[in-house]
Amino acid sequence: MMITTRQKCVQLRPVDLSDATAIQRWYAEPQVVEYAIIQPFLGYSLSEVQDLIKKWLGRDDRKLYVVQALKQNCDAGLVFLEHIDWKNRAAKIALLIGEPELRGLGLGQAALRCVVQLGCHDWGLHRLGANCLATNQAMIRCLEQVGFVQEGVMREAVFRHGRYQDLRIYSYLHQ
Repeated sequence: MMITTRQKCVQLRPVDLSDATAIQRWYAEPQVVEYAIIQPFLGYSLSEVQDLIKKWLGRDDRKLYVVQALKQNCDAGLVFLEHIDWKNRAAKIALLIGEPELRGLGLGQAALRCVVQLGCHDWGLHRLGANCLATNQAMIRCLEQVGFVQEGVMREAVFRHGRYQDLRIYSYLHQ
């Protein structure tokens, strides 16, 4: 089933195997590597990325979408909905804009609005959670502008560049 969720500048579409090359490239981008909390595709071969995508397709607790930039007519990045808990109507989200020239254009914020529409309005989820490094100011602004609220900080939770970094915990509650 094809699900598309649209804002004026982005559209989300489900990932398929043909996206593996772009996903592999995005996870090699320095800014993505810098701010990704986990890096599941970093250093993976194309066939390994395809194998991971196959594992995700059809899972009820994880959905992966490509963020399409409509004005630029190209794929810009990824949005994950994972740990989907249908009983408690909650999920965790993650977002990356993998194309460097498309960062800073508001695509991430629009993609998050699509996720809120999809998760809360279409699927009936009540809570969306998100984590980001405390140093990722772009993601922090993006989350807060869409209505996510910081719930707390996990101090020194991620080891990066020879030191521990704080992880901010955010949530969006559907009213």
